[in-house]
Amino acid sequence: LLALVIGLLALRTSGVAFMIVTMMFAQVFYLLILYFAAWTGGDQGLVIQQASRVISIGGASLDLTNPTVRYMGALALFSVALLITLALVRSRFGRVLVAIRENEERTKMLGYDTVANKLISVVASGAICAASGAAYALLFGYVGSNFASIQYSILPLLWVLLGGAATTLGPLIGTLFMYYVTDITSGFTSAYLLIVGVALILLVLFAPKGIMGSIRERWLEWLP
Repeated sequence: LLALVIGLLALRTSGVAFMIVTMMFAQVFYLLILYFAAWTGGDQGLVIQQASRVISIGGASLDLTNPTVRYMGALALFSVALLITLALVRSRFGRVLVAIRENEERTKMLGYDTVANKLISVVASGAICAASGAAYALLFGYVGSNFASIQYSILPLLWVLLGGAATTLGPLIGTLFMYYVTDITSGFTSAYLLIVGVALILLVLFAPKGIMGSIRERWLEWLP
């Protein structure tokens, strides 16, 4: 519902303006979380009690305080999200979105409602993000206000660009790349962000379509 409202407002813009507007909404909600600290926990965040992290399904129960159960739960949720994304991309709706990306005006001329299709994609994206946030809270028992800060709007965009925009597996590859580069470099220098920045610049210069985008363009055209 929230994604629907934001989408209706943000889709009045396009391109860079759309990105700025959505980031502004993210910052507004971050400030609201800090302002209404009595309900949100403010800077301290919210801690979910262990008893609330045991989910009963029929006669069985899932103890999300168990690391193995947490891992399998996260893997299952990721797999479902990936399959849903693949299904959307390969559906008629996904092909319309590709057409809008390539040439929105021509897509309009063919009789498609581009605004409605873009709104559906925003709502679907919001639903996946909401499910991810709820799952994180249950899996790790904590929700902090910093998760609503502007960096968590910027970082996913960076991961997508690194992995390859217009690819299904690109965001995953971009996330893994950033995680391991940061983790490895921070182990032997305090200036690891400088190294990460240089790596990003080189990647943008020599693989402007991202890792998966470049691989698909040069060698494996069948990659999603």
